[in-house]
Amino acid sequence: MKEYLLLLRAGKPASTKTEAENKAELQAWGSFMGNLQKNGQITGGLPLVSGGKTVSAAKISGEPVNSPKEGIIGGYLIIKAKSLEEAVEIAKACPHIENEGNIEVREIGVMPAM
Repeated sequence: MKEYLLLLRAGKPASTKTEAENKAELQAWGSFMGNLQKNGQITGGLPLVSGGKTVSAAKISGEPVNSPKEGIIGGYLIIKAKSLEEAVEIAKACPHIENEGNIEVREIGVMPAM
């Protein structure tokens, strides 16, 4: 099994949804995460607090990178899958997709010996 990073971008904020919509989404997340745990496919993941900074050699920006097309990263999951295709199928089942978000799926590489 390989590890994959799922970067959760965009999506409708909880403040724009009804209480019933938020409750349904939380239930969907509980089911999704429970299935990943039951199948031994979840390694970690958390939501990210809004704000932050972007650091480069030239400057420190007061905000994280926010692509108008893709949206800001709001959280991440680290999962185990046999292939990129399997990781994509897992991402497609994530409640974040139904919340009008998108998910970037990236294989986590092995650090070369130093």
